[in-house]
Amino acid sequence: MLKQLLLPFAIACCTILHAQVDLNTILQQSGSGVQMVPDTDPFIPNTFVGSFRMVMTVQDGRDQPSTHNVHYFSSADHSAMRMGEGQQSMTTITDHKGKWTYMLMNHGSQKQALKTAKMKVVDARADAPTDPPEITVTNETKAIDGHTCTRMIVKNEDGTWTGWVAKDIDAPFSDIARSLGASGGQEHKGLDQVKGFPLEYEWVDVNGTDRLSCTVKDLKLGAVDASVFSLEGYQVMELPAMGR
Repeated sequence: MLKQLLLPFAIACCTILHAQVDLNTILQQSGSGVQMVPDTDPFIPNTFVGSFRMVMTVQDGRDQPSTHNVHYFSSADHSAMRMGEGQQSMTTITDHKGKWTYMLMNHGSQKQALKTAKMKVVDARADAPTDPPEITVTNETKAIDGHTCTRMIVKNEDGTWTGWVAKDIDAPFSDIARSLGASGGQEHKGLDQVKGFPLEYEWVDVNGTDRLSCTVKDLKLGAVDASVFSLEGYQVMELPAMGR
């Protein structure tokens, strides 16, 4: 999922540097098998309403592990995602009804929001036949932030995911995928069949070289402050290269 979390930030940065950049050419050259198209799907309200912070540590088997903080806020029709802290942070706001995405940037006293049409990722490999994931629900439980979590294991052809799942909370991952126009990475394949919110989890690829671990912090359920999704004080600039 980290690749999908970084995608909107990469799109905005590429557009700033190259106003007429052809992102699909870049994606094609990367061999990823995906392309970007305008999101014209019907509006679906977010299932998860609230906020939390994900502390994600990624190890790709070659480099040293890297840790990322991702803050996520959600109402029924808006979501906001902030990566990093302070002056190093970047925020993406998604208007699910209006089909717009805003990249918020601060340059000292200047505040600018880059507005683009909401895009989605189309993966040519998504319909390729795969074996169904093997899901194991254990009898192990532990309390995390006042929620009783059950240990679950999901195995597929790409690797093994092990998580502690709070069954009393709706999972936010499908909402996040819709926010970013993505379907989630291989490290989350099969999780649509896991009911509940994983508050801690780890994914290890089938070769045991790539690893992702995540811990959810500062979880708050219920309505979030509307100012989180506000563009007040920002100069909004629509980017025609990514527009409608």
